[in-house]
Amino acid sequence: MAELTEREVRGLFSEAGSAEYELDLTGVDEEHARTAIARMVERQRFREHPRSVIVRLDPARAGGGETLFQPVGRQLLDLMKQGCVSRCRPLPSADGFFVEMPGRGTRDEEEGSN
Repeated sequence: MAELTEREVRGLFSEAGSAEYELDLTGVDEEHARTAIARMVERQRFREHPRSVIVRLDPARAGGGETLFQPVGRQLLDLMKQGCVSRCRPLPSADGFFVEMPGRGTRDEEEGSN
C-alpha cells in the first residue's frame, strides 16, 4: 500500500484558502483568463517544487449568462492531460478551482520512471 506524503494528506483535507498562491480572475474576460492561466503554467515549468494555486472566478448569478467556470475548467483539464497540472478540483463555493502543478524535479522523476 502506497503511503501518502504530508502534502498529499493536507490536500485531501484542505480548505479552499490553503493554497500557496491565488490567481484572481474575477472581472476578466475569457481571453484574459486563458492568457493568465497559460502564464501561470509557463512560470511553473521553471520552478523546482510543486505549487498549489487557487484560481478565483466570478460566481454564477441567476440569469447572469455563462461564466468562466466551464472554459477555465476545460483549459485546466487539457493542461492535466499534458502533465502541466497534476490535480484540479472545483472549490466548494463553485467560484473557482484548487490547482496543483508539479515542479520541475517532480516531472523529471515521473519521466525517469516511465
